[in-house]
Amino acid sequence: MFRTVLIATVITATASAAAAELTYGNLFAKHHNLDVDGVGSTDLTVFGGGIEYVAGAFTFSGELARFNLLGGDLDYASIAAEYRLNNGVSLGADYTSFDLLGTDVDLKSVFAYYDMGEYSLGLAIGDSSDLNDTVYTVFGSWDVSPTGTVGADITRIDDETLVSAFANYDLNAYNVQADLITTDGLDLVSVGGGYSFGNGFAAIGSLSYFDLAGLDGTSITVGGQYEYAEGANVELSAGRISTDAGDVDHVSFGLNYELGGRTSGRRTLGNVIGSATGSFANLTNF
Repeated sequence: MFRTVLIATVITATASAAAAELTYGNLFAKHHNLDVDGVGSTDLTVFGGGIEYVAGAFTFSGELARFNLLGGDLDYASIAAEYRLNNGVSLGADYTSFDLLGTDVDLKSVFAYYDMGEYSLGLAIGDSSDLNDTVYTVFGSWDVSPTGTVGADITRIDDETLVSAFANYDLNAYNVQADLITTDGLDLVSVGGGYSFGNGFAAIGSLSYFDLAGLDGTSITVGGQYEYAEGANVELSAGRISTDAGDVDHVSFGLNYELGGRTSGRRTLGNVIGSATGSFANLTNF
């Protein structure tokens, strides 16, 4: 029923909208070779993309991604539709699906947020037959400058509270992305970014600290990037994830394409996870 409503909304809005544009698009593919102390090497491949399309007062968005590690797949998908009222309030619904090694989790949510120009504040309520309780999320963001945004999401899911915060700052010469995630059994703080030397060449890197169920660790990544066409680049990086249990050295190669920027004030659970894994060891590019 939920998917039927979304499809019908998309068709109606596309047919009736006087002005429509693709505001954001993203495609990426990354291959990581991981060398684990005492175990050997293995490969992690990640590919996916995202899109946002505005048609009049409607905004439609979606993401797809696949992680392949040791022959097993983690698939992620989301789709969302929202309608902006004249008073700055946006109402919408989204659907998110995770498939982890054959175990499916589907989450259907409705949300509302108020856009006050530089600030936005909202609430989402979600339901899933795979979870025991209703999922609640309070979220907000602040445009601290024309090219900088900070925000946070507080999600109550299955008797656990997930707190995530982010900061993005982007100028012509450099960009910085910071993420924080904390919940029972996991704490992660990561900072990533890049500096452009001109002529398409840039240096990229990331630095992270994490505590996973009592296992502390750090991650550092350095590399280079070359933009061969507007919005399209190729990258190569190397790094190390260090823990008390041993080290993981990794070499990564990636292809990325990105245009525009997201306009919606709502981040799905997949957006939260994708942002954190991007700044941690450069794993994704959402």
